[in-house]
Amino acid sequence: MWFKKRLQKNINMKVYERQCMIIATLFFTLFLFTAWPRFRNDAMSIPWYLYLILAFAFLIPFLKKAFKK
Repeated sequence: MWFKKRLQKNINMKVYERQCMIIATLFFTLFLFTAWPRFRNDAMSIPWYLYLILAFAFLIPFLKKAFKK
């Protein structure tokens, strides 16, 4: 029963955490493109450089906030 309660618990994430999770997911997807040929064949409907563009698009606001003085 504790597992069900844990799944229903609200998750409060900061902007940094959410952006880092998105960036890590995009880069892991790029890794799968190179390491797993079956995944690459199935997922090539989306061009690989789109993942790179999205990762940098999410990275720019994160870097602005991280290096803001």
